[in-house]
Amino acid sequence: MSQLRVLKEADLKAVLDVATGLEIVERTFRDLGTRDIFRLSEPAALLGGSGLGVSARYKSKGATLISENVTGIRLISDVARDRGFHSHHMLVVFDDATGAPIGLLNETWLHRFRTALTGVVAAKYLARRDSRVLALIGAGSIAAELFPAITRTFQLDEVRVVARRHASAEDFCRRHAGEPARFVAMHDPRDALDGADIAITLTLAESPVVRPGMLSPGAFLCSMGETEEVAFGVLEEIDRFVVDDFDYATVLGDIAAWLDDRRIGRDALRARIDGHIGEVVAETRPFRENARQRIFAIVQGMAICDLALARHALNEAERRGLGGKLDLFG
Repeated sequence: MSQLRVLKEADLKAVLDVATGLEIVERTFRDLGTRDIFRLSEPAALLGGSGLGVSARYKSKGATLISENVTGIRLISDVARDRGFHSHHMLVVFDDATGAPIGLLNETWLHRFRTALTGVVAAKYLARRDSRVLALIGAGSIAAELFPAITRTFQLDEVRVVARRHASAEDFCRRHAGEPARFVAMHDPRDALDGADIAITLTLAESPVVRPGMLSPGAFLCSMGETEEVAFGVLEEIDRFVVDDFDYATVLGDIAAWLDDRRIGRDALRARIDGHIGEVVAETRPFRENARQRIFAIVQGMAICDLALARHALNEAERRGLGGKLDLFG
């Protein structure tokens, strides 16, 4: 029985840089739109734990990359804290030919890295190429991973940052002072969105932070949080609506909230969606047709991207002799 290669955060950062990560995510999404190369877990996610008080909540989701003959299972625990969640993420990778586990990864950083890169790739294909102003609602650890990926993709002049605590937005701006764009901490999402070309929400908001009337003509909005960040009425103002994984989006985030509140039915909402992220990146049909279209994407992350990044990391780690070995079944 083969041994597992165990990769810690430092090992992953040694083999995955921004350029490589963007290329892997973009290629995976393109394959998603053109080839039958994956399977997602059914159901989309399994939830456990009470999540009450200081007790943890748990989530598991998985995917198979048929082209690589591997399957990955993500195991996630979250414990509520005053300023968000304290999380542990693990990813187990299996060889589909033998059914044996071949990799065990600390996925806490990799999850943040992957989430940010999927948002950047979505923006690359759905935002205007001449976008100059980014409104970033949320200044946590995932938001930090947007940089420098998004400033390499767009020639941004200004990044407007809003956080639950204004001091957090100010601190975020100080930490990114070396970026080519100017970072500005702002108090109100409405002000940040005024004239913004790209808006990315990464929050734990208890109520929507993007409401009707806030998006400028031509704006691209990407919602990536696990709560209702975008008010249902915004759907009436947009020209294109894209998701990455509809089934998972019915479990957490905007769509889950809209369905739970019965503001729309599942079938009606599915019919409202213009396409998934694979079709966008594969460019099987046009999504942005003019500079004034408002486009809204819900991108919460697909396990196939975690698995594709993990497969690359395991291959590179083996080549370089990085990581540890663990024989669980010997």
